[in-house]
Amino acid sequence: MSLEDELKARALALISQQMANWVVDIQRQIQEHQGNLVRALDELSESTARYDEKIDEASIAQAMAEALASAPPPAPAAGPGMDRLRASLGEIEKGTSLSEVLTYLVNEVSRYAERTAMFIVKGPSAIGWYAKGVEPADAVKQISVPLAADTVFRNVSHSRQSMRGHMGHTPGTAQAMARLGGQPQALLAVPLLLQRDKLAAILYCDSVQDEVPADDAALIEILVLFAAKSIDLLSVPKAAPAVARTTSGSTPERAQAIAAAPPARPAPPPPPAPHPVEDEGSGTVMFRPGQAPAPRPAPPPPPPPAAEAESGTVMFKAGSIPGIPARPAAPPPPPPPPRPAPPPPAAAPAIAPEDQKAHEDAKRFARLVVSEIKLYNEAKVTEGRRQRDLYERLKEDIERGRAMYQERVSPKVRETTSYFVDELVRILAGGDASALGPM
Repeated sequence: MSLEDELKARALALISQQMANWVVDIQRQIQEHQGNLVRALDELSESTARYDEKIDEASIAQAMAEALASAPPPAPAAGPGMDRLRASLGEIEKGTSLSEVLTYLVNEVSRYAERTAMFIVKGPSAIGWYAKGVEPADAVKQISVPLAADTVFRNVSHSRQSMRGHMGHTPGTAQAMARLGGQPQALLAVPLLLQRDKLAAILYCDSVQDEVPADDAALIEILVLFAAKSIDLLSVPKAAPAVARTTSGSTPERAQAIAAAPPARPAPPPPPAPHPVEDEGSGTVMFRPGQAPAPRPAPPPPPPPAAEAESGTVMFKAGSIPGIPARPAAPPPPPPPPRPAPPPPAAAPAIAPEDQKAHEDAKRFARLVVSEIKLYNEAKVTEGRRQRDLYERLKEDIERGRAMYQERVSPKVRETTSYFVDELVRILAGGDASALGPM
């Protein structure tokens, strides 16, 4: 090994030895610092605990009590109260069809907004249908707002959320609503969503104030949501056979019972004993005070009247009225020949108890489908009744509704009934089958 190599080897050995010593020394110092840090943390924790014991809770409680005593009383809650909300929900709940629910909704919202209008979403447009606070009331029916135009209706359609703001921020809306007149400043638009995401209509409200109050806007949104759920319930099949209607149960149960109930039948005469009377508006049950009145003694029988056999009008003889002298009675005319008895009406086919539910569901679904056709085609229905060509004008919608009905209703019910056509006559034609025209 050369001298140079030996020097290099010894230098490297010395450096390695020194570095090893340095590492040991550094590790020792780190351990000492770690121990010092742990001891410092323990001392700090003990000191903090001692400060907790020094807190004067009595002084703090006294200061809080003095602050509360000197504070002004809370302001009374602003906006509509629960009583008004409850009353409005009760009114909307009365609706038994799509158009009835929407009408009640507009009427109730008009209590909280200066002007209210319902726009039905049909295809690419929102079409005015019914309004309150607008003069003339039919002006809203002349408005059709494209959902693609830059208006609040487009924002609501895309976001499925309510929009509240100032008319100056949406010039397109101001131009679209110009036909309603007035100088509105604030506006509110609320979507009516069926089955959670189907945009069926948009409720529009405006005011001459700078803004629609937040409390009123929140209440209106609740009413629209409740109306949408009520409409959804109208198409829900009934879970059990119909029973006697009572006023007990939750709101959804009552709405479902109303929607599923068969057409009203004449009620039997009430018994003379006291009985509960249902208040249709509030859903409460009121009882007549006291017991049934005792039967009055029967009055003496009046003189027998001479009845007009043909017209059914009762003609009293002059001699039977006090103070009028009796005239000689004319000989009675010969009795008319007896009329032949009309043939008995054909009895409706009996429905087995196990099929009753299917028939009631079919009636309810037919009523809902035809009501929706009428709702979306008010102008065509009015003109079609006048021209007696409803089917020709609404053929596409009617056949689409018929296909939905046939898909939903079992063949056993469809082949033995005409519920869908019956609702076309009752709802679209107003009871006049000839107004449908050739089908």
